[in-house]
Amino acid sequence: MSVPPDLLALRERSLLVLADYDGTLAPIVPRPEEAWPQPGAREALEALLTGGRHRVAIVTGRLAEQVHAFLGLPALPVVGLHGMEWPGEEMTPADPAALRALAAQLPAVPGLRAENKGWTLAVHSREVPEDRQPEVEAQLAAITLPPGWEAIAGKKVREFRPAGFGKGRAAERLAQRHPGLLPVFLGDDVTDEEGFVRLRALGGVTVKVGEGATAAEYRVAGPAEVVALLRAWATPNLS
Repeated sequence: MSVPPDLLALRERSLLVLADYDGTLAPIVPRPEEAWPQPGAREALEALLTGGRHRVAIVTGRLAEQVHAFLGLPALPVVGLHGMEWPGEEMTPADPAALRALAAQLPAVPGLRAENKGWTLAVHSREVPEDRQPEVEAQLAAITLPPGWEAIAGKKVREFRPAGFGKGRAAERLAQRHPGLLPVFLGDDVTDEEGFVRLRALGGVTVKVGEGATAAEYRVAGPAEVVALLRAWATPNLS
């Protein structure tokens, strides 16, 4: 799949580039701790950061420190935990009791991995045998949530988190902070769809990475095409 020419043409505009991490800047891998960025992603992001015309931020379900460890760009703003974690702001206090109650309900299935992020619990099923995926999905969907919590399903992952957050709200808040820039949101997962919906309502540009039904306006094949886009946007058009 080639990069749509309309997206390349955005190099003429001043952009607010908002990107998910896993599946967008890095290929999806079975183990989240091994999700190294697509070759060229770091350099393209650095060029956007230092070029002067654009702003760029990562909007992710990960903790910001994890993204910084992968990319090595301390100046890159990262909004983590689906909008719970903001640069320079104190986070809502964690609820260890709720996390323990959720973890106690997880099924004992080979390959199922729980990632306690301190504020949220992500349950990864990428290493669960395919013939057991429907069973595991049903068991995770039946978990009793603590009051004020919600669950959101992604690509073989279910995240349990306090309600009232989300990538859509985060993307909207970032766009409101930069009213003179055209917001562009790139994401690959179900958790990115609310970002697409909210940014389209604001007149922004939305890009689905990979396959699947989407509310996004455009689509590219994978992280390699995302890197190509970032490079194009970071490079002034001198023609």
